[in-house]
Amino acid sequence: MARRTEWGAYLKITDALRQRITNGTYPPGSRIPGEAALCAEFSVARNTIRRALSALHAEGLITVRTGVGRFVRDSATQPRTRSEHVAANLRHQIEIGRYQPGDALPSEAQLARRHGVSRFTARAALIDLETAGLVTCVHGKGRYVRQDVPR
Repeated sequence: MARRTEWGAYLKITDALRQRITNGTYPPGSRIPGEAALCAEFSVARNTIRRALSALHAEGLITVRTGVGRFVRDSATQPRTRSEHVAANLRHQIEIGRYQPGDALPSEAQLARRHGVSRFTARAALIDLETAGLVTCVHGKGRYVRQDVPR
């Protein structure tokens, strides 16, 4: 029988792992425990762990080395892709208060023009922020800074 996971459990796990990264439990360059170990620790299904790890990756806190594992990103490491640059810029603007909880974010088209990227790249950046739990999408209306943004 499949393991049942509490609704929103990945957000709690994301917060716990984020705190371990920021407080130095997992220092820059260190390997994050594997999925199986995290599943056992948090008593959740593998998909829940993967969702939490994807959120940390979208936030730029961890990197993935295919076939090796996930590692805490060194603060000196810069975003690699154009969508990571756009996401990092928006994340910074949210962190400094340029965009407050509930504020609408620029559209994909506006971001594409502003950053000189394709709409697909702008969309990927916005999806990264959604995955990280910073932004919510209201279909037909746009994307907004979440009311409960972790600061």
